[in-house]
Amino acid sequence: MWVLAFTAAALLIFVLWRLYVTYKSIYTESCATKKGDLGKEYDFVIVGGGTAGCILASRLSEHRGTTVLLIEAGKVDDGPFFRLNLLGATFMSTPHHWNLFTEPEPELLQTDSKTRGRVLIQCRAKCLGGCSSLNLAIWHRGRPADYDMWSEKLGCKGWGWDELKPYFEKCEGKGDLANRSGFFDVHRQRFVSLIGEQFCRACASILNIPLVGTFLKTPSPGVGQPHNMVFADGTRCNAVRAYLTRRGNDGVRVCDRPNLTIATETYVTKIALDTENVARGVKYIRGAHHGFAMAKHEVLLCAGTIHSPSLLIHSGVGPAESTAPCKVELPGVGQNLKDVASSGVVYSLLKTQSIDKMVKTPLSLAKFTLGVSSPLHSNTMDAFAFTSLDSKVRQERQPELMLSVQSTRFPFACVGSYIKTVEAGQTGELPNAFTVHTTLLQPRAEGKVEVFVPRRKPKISHNYLSHPEDMKAMIAAIKLARRVAASEKLDGIRGKELLPGPEVKSDKDIEDYLRRSSCHFFGTLVGTCKMGDEKDPKAVVDSRLRVRGTKRLRVVDASVIPIPVSGFTQATVAAISERAADQIKEAYRLK
Repeated sequence: MWVLAFTAAALLIFVLWRLYVTYKSIYTESCATKKGDLGKEYDFVIVGGGTAGCILASRLSEHRGTTVLLIEAGKVDDGPFFRLNLLGATFMSTPHHWNLFTEPEPELLQTDSKTRGRVLIQCRAKCLGGCSSLNLAIWHRGRPADYDMWSEKLGCKGWGWDELKPYFEKCEGKGDLANRSGFFDVHRQRFVSLIGEQFCRACASILNIPLVGTFLKTPSPGVGQPHNMVFADGTRCNAVRAYLTRRGNDGVRVCDRPNLTIATETYVTKIALDTENVARGVKYIRGAHHGFAMAKHEVLLCAGTIHSPSLLIHSGVGPAESTAPCKVELPGVGQNLKDVASSGVVYSLLKTQSIDKMVKTPLSLAKFTLGVSSPLHSNTMDAFAFTSLDSKVRQERQPELMLSVQSTRFPFACVGSYIKTVEAGQTGELPNAFTVHTTLLQPRAEGKVEVFVPRRKPKISHNYLSHPEDMKAMIAAIKLARRVAASEKLDGIRGKELLPGPEVKSDKDIEDYLRRSSCHFFGTLVGTCKMGDEKDPKAVVDSRLRVRGTKRLRVVDASVIPIPVSGFTQATVAAISERAADQIKEAYRLK
């Protein structure tokens, strides 16, 4: 009898301990932020508290004699919403975004209409940690050849793969990547659904590409699961938890350092340039207070691909026709906007549930609490295949297409409102289905970000599918996705085709579907403050990320990336930021 009593007591203690651990992992101590007046002068003023801003604030404040101000327009990343990767898929239905929309896209059809000019939601996070707090949390280095192209062909000297690889490693911390000393914990995908497992087998069979298990770099070619930015308990490891709320060797949290000031809910309106175009500081609005923060050394602009060029233009740096008054004419500011348009096919699911239904079961919650693989560990994306569209050279050619499987129905524009889709997912009204996404890794279309002072919100134009080769490739991609979905590996769990539907057969039908369905998906926006040499008329920053024609002003974020990487940009931005921190420390002899 005593054995049963002892076992029951031990089990109760274990469950209570797991409940405590789960609670502590979700309700972590908030990042310390500054209340009241921000003061007058700092060595470095960082604009934007996303991945780049958090890394720079952490690294530059390591030198205790250096004062750093980090300014973020959004709120602190508090609560369960920011801890579960799964909930990131719904963030556009929350206040934690900029409420941005594109201009009417000339190649995309409006919902339920033959009229072109569809307006798209533009996903941009507005909170401490930026997109690292709300994205898919995928840690993916991209393709080494992409970075070598930066260095060898695009005028970004010193930014090849050999130079950047040590900085990827510097970012990577505990997890499956042994012997890393960085702060982003990176683990293999914790939960993979049945459809994700079978999708990998289907791609290997139909596309004749290898199963690679998991991958850090873009396979050439291959299919498998990515690594995710998560702690051992399965909660999100965003830039805040990785770089600001961690404790240093002295036991003090980075955000509590006396030489680091973090200001949230503070909106920067302008970078102050003097008559010699030296950045002296920033003007900001905090509640009803209008203030000025002076930068003794530099202003570091980390506001992202949309807001960094917007702020430059507001400050008099950019194209002469949209900058008033124009202090530094840089035609490339806001130009060269690159993003991947995504479409896909959707099928009903048989014999298993989609992720939006699995997470609602008591079993999922129990498994998550006990630290066992659970649907609550998912980010909804189960696997990715990188391949070429030409089967004859699929093994030799670098991947040009990414197929990815999502264990729910994605809200493509042709199914209606994104917000209504999120609500349907929350109430259980979504169909039991899965999505195979088709994404071009290097689209040819180019957009732009424009700001017409004093208008505050930028005009965003992607020009998705405007290049004939992009449309041709996407038609082929839809056909390929259908072939994969029709594989015998998915027999028994694949139901009928919901999108585009069996009636869509000809290339013209598929083109029409692409114009109705294609949308912004992964959030891999780059290029609006591109890095390059002085020969490039669109280059905004040099190889040390200094804004041309100015002094003491740098841009450090995804906007400096000249062309998209073959995959996701989170890890790339982190590596760029670590390297920029070293460049700045070297310039000011900070040890």
